[in-house]
Formats: sequence, structure tokens, C-alpha cells
Amino acid sequence: MSTLRTPRFIAPHFVEIEGSADLPGPVRRACAFTTAVPGWPRDAEGATHHHLCVLLSESGRWHEAGPVHWRTETRALVGAGEPMVAAGRASDLMRGIAAALAAAHAPLLPQNGPAPADPAVLCVAPAFVPMVREPGLPGVWVCSHLSAAGPVSAERPWTHLQTAFIRAWPGGGPAFRCELETLPFASVMPAAVHGRMPGRELVFWSAASLEEAVRSCQMRIFAPRAMPAETQR
Repeated sequence: MSTLRTPRFIAPHFVEIEGSADLPGPVRRACAFTTAVPGWPRDAEGATHHHLCVLLSESGRWHEAGPVHWRTETRALVGAGEPMVAAGRASDLMRGIAAALAAAHAPLLPQNGPAPADPAVLCVAPAFVPMVREPGLPGVWVCSHLSAAGPVSAERPWTHLQTAFIRAWPGGGPAFRCELETLPFASVMPAAVHGRMPGRELVFWSAASLEEAVRSCQMRIFAPRAMPAETQR
């Protein structure tokens, strides 16, 4: 027996946009997402700001210590204005991730009016970042995030890892090819959960424009999911 649950966006997930953890040399990782900041004007989706976080590490391996340069660029979604930039250097990759995301979640004073009573910054939705590519090659955009469909706990703070790719497709046919991969918590963190979990899901489709591709990805990301009974407890 299963029931439908609408996934909630929990946190962005950094993906490799240049270089690879499987190859020697520096690796650039990035993520993007929107948030709702109290006291700021919101767009149609309820978001106030777009954040782009980028990490540059000398080694691509997650658990190797080494300097990581991080940069977070924050833009208001309503009204004109210069982006707000925070940057720094961390001693390893995990500290770089924490610093970049902390900069995106730092409370911002409203442009007009008093400071809000509750300054909490809330995540709204994941966003796409362009992969770094060689000149002349088709563009690729990627979005990865942690989501929750159903209850979560301290041992399982999210239920799925979702990664979407949009690829420009020169030549005949639709202009963009889309792909959405959904992995359950147990397949990403096998030591943390016991019991049977649904497996990997992979969906492909096409879109006539980049805007349509992004919109269709968001629709699929937040579409209600059937949750097996054992995952609802």
C-alpha cells in the first residue's frame, strides 16, 4: 500500500561542473537555489533571492584535506540591484560547503522598513547551474538537491537525492533533452538505514526551449510521489 506525498526541497547538493573527483587536478563544484528572506518582495513562487555557490578545490576527493576557495553570489529576484558577494578560503571541502551555504542563509536587512521579528531564511527551490564547457560544445545545465517526501528524522533528514540535467541538442528534433534521476536515501547512505527501499528512478523527456526545460524539471521535481507504507513511519 502506498500514498501520495508532495516532495519538499530540503537543501542544495553540490555537483562537479568542471574537472572530476576521479581524475587528478582541481575540481569546480557548484549549486544554486532560491530562498525566502523576511521583509523582501517575493516572486510568483514565493522566493526573494537566488544564490549561486561555487567551490574550487585542488583535489576532487571529498575526504581529502586541502584548501578550498568558496564564493556565494546572491541576487534579489524582484527589483534591480547589484549582486551581494561573499567569498573566502576553507581548510577542506566540507568546511567550504558549510561556509558557502552559511553565506547564502545569512539574514539580510530589508531594503525598506524595520528588521523582521523572525529573520529566518527559508529554502524555496533548487536552481540550475551551467557546466563549464569547451568553446563550441553544446551547453549542459545541472541541478541537484536533497528532498523529502514523507516524514524525516535525525537519522534520515531527507528521503531522496534528485539530480536533473538539461542538454542542448543541436540539429534536428527538440532543442533540449532533459533527464531527472531520483535516488532514495538508502542507496546514497546505505549504512544509515535498514529495510527495503524503492530503487533508482530515471526519467527522460524533451523541451523546445531552455525556459520550458527548466519549468518542466521543476514540475517533475515537485510532483506528488507514491511512498511505500514502510517509509511513512
